[in-house]
Amino acid sequence: MKTAYSLFRRSFAAIAVTMGLLFASSSSFAQSNTDISNDVKAQVFELNKDIEKAILKKDYSSIVDMYSDDATIMIPGGKKITGRKEIADYWLNMMQVKSMKSEIVELGGNSKMIYQIGKWTITKMENGVEKNITTDVVLIWKRENNYSYKIQLNSSNNPVAYQGKAEEPFEAVQP
Repeated sequence: MKTAYSLFRRSFAAIAVTMGLLFASSSSFAQSNTDISNDVKAQVFELNKDIEKAILKKDYSSIVDMYSDDATIMIPGGKKITGRKEIADYWLNMMQVKSMKSEIVELGGNSKMIYQIGKWTITKMENGVEKNITTDVVLIWKRENNYSYKIQLNSSNNPVAYQGKAEEPFEAVQP
């Protein structure tokens, strides 16, 4: 039987391993976020816009294709979603989302691994009323052999304050 403590340990271990990979991949990682070129920064901004566009079109398979084969999504409550099928199911359950806005607060790393800290705000219709849900998000983008970037880790936390009040978590849009 899995206890809350064991789930916490496993989630913490996954984050620690990912952060270790980031630090090990560049000795100058902690100095600044200037180790990535402006071209790479622009590419990550464009990838975020691609997610927004895919949500508008309800093209969730395009979003799933943005994840690496061994990617993980970590959501509040310690749940980890791994593997392409589970990630596809996760995004397909977002069908009631009307739109999403990605805000990048910080972007850094190196040419092999990029971290993105930001916020995702989704808009959904609930009982005929438009509702916004905002969550903090951390994405780790990994450079593939073809020099494209794919999401290695997607982690969101509990909701952040939005328009003066806390909203439900981003994952609450799922049925």
